[in-house]
Amino acid sequence: MELKEDLKEAKERMAAWWDHELIDRPAISYYFPKRSGSIGGYLDAIIQDWTLAQNLDDIEMSLNGFEKRAKKTYYGGEAIPSFLPNYGPGIVAAVFGVIPKFESETMWFSRPTKPEDIIQLLEGMKLNQDNEWYARLLRITTQGSERAAEMGYQFSITDLGGVLDILSSFLGPTNLILTMKRQPQIIDTCRQIILEKLLQIYDDLYAIIKKNCNGFNAWLNVWCPKSWYPVQCDFIAMLNPKWFKRFALPDLIAQIEHMDYAIHHMDGPYQIPFLDDFLAIDQLTGIQWVPGAGRHPQGSDDWMPIYKKIQKAGKNVVMESLPENTPHLYKHLDPKGLYVRVGFSSEISANFYLPSFMGGQEGELIQRALNWVKQNNTSSFDKERLSEFLKHAKLELEPKIERQLFKEINNCLREKLFFT
Repeated sequence: MELKEDLKEAKERMAAWWDHELIDRPAISYYFPKRSGSIGGYLDAIIQDWTLAQNLDDIEMSLNGFEKRAKKTYYGGEAIPSFLPNYGPGIVAAVFGVIPKFESETMWFSRPTKPEDIIQLLEGMKLNQDNEWYARLLRITTQGSERAAEMGYQFSITDLGGVLDILSSFLGPTNLILTMKRQPQIIDTCRQIILEKLLQIYDDLYAIIKKNCNGFNAWLNVWCPKSWYPVQCDFIAMLNPKWFKRFALPDLIAQIEHMDYAIHHMDGPYQIPFLDDFLAIDQLTGIQWVPGAGRHPQGSDDWMPIYKKIQKAGKNVVMESLPENTPHLYKHLDPKGLYVRVGFSSEISANFYLPSFMGGQEGELIQRALNWVKQNNTSSFDKERLSEFLKHAKLELEPKIERQLFKEINNCLREKLFFT
């Protein structure tokens, strides 16, 4: 099953990207459905659904669904087909004894434990075949990566979670903070236990995937020829700078130094105060900045100072982008250290917005139309107005391109995009 014709070239560009280098052009990852109108198809193909979380051992059913969707998806640029065994963020908590619960389209991890009991509970966890979730992860990764290798796509390591995030599944946020203050030695012992087991699980799963697949991937979906992981700790949003350095940063550094490359998943505005600490880690390859719900999306000009600061420190930037903003990013950031992932509704839409180095129009036709609308003080843009614009611009387009252009212009007008 060939899902991507230029897979070899894409992997060569990604190998260079990890080393902050360029071969022939910048790296970019984009997708669109091969058949217009099936936008959900490619979204499901790149954002793995919850089939496996609801059917814990049915890897075959989950892979069947992925392959069906992937066949309907065009993987452009450095988009590399990859299956994520999705058990939710932080499945290592289940390896330590949490019974995960699937609810509201995500997996929840909670096993309330008293601080005086937590060390004994964590120490009692053994990584062997008697451990239900450890055995399951080994089995699923083996079966899945063998199938992926046979069918010609990548198998990603599951979402392991962060050290304090896993510990919070047992103590809860309030008790975790209070124990840091009252009995920090308990937290230190727990961190040591979790980190050791977390890295062992990573190594075990990495060895399986490395044996069966050419390269390595994770939930962030950035292919790498060597070992890497999107390290994270969502809990640090609740810590002051002193406690961040005391209880979180050492474990993040240990994880980063354990692998060939690493991206830090910086989630939410409360992690911004720690950015300098992340940038000071020599072995850290790059950062993915996620603004959080209710804020301007990734790629917005509001976050440009953050992106530029990251690149100035010699780190790569990973982000998702709205289609119309993608060319702007490659013009205003160093393309050598940039990896943008973007989804389009169709091939025509992709051609409208892709950067010129991918043969795209960089949104120029859309902008011309929007400028014409503004100059003519048009309150709406109907089919008659489209005809007037095309006549003014001396353009003759195929009917399907006209239809997509009409849709894109109205989307931009509705969202008030492109106007300054």
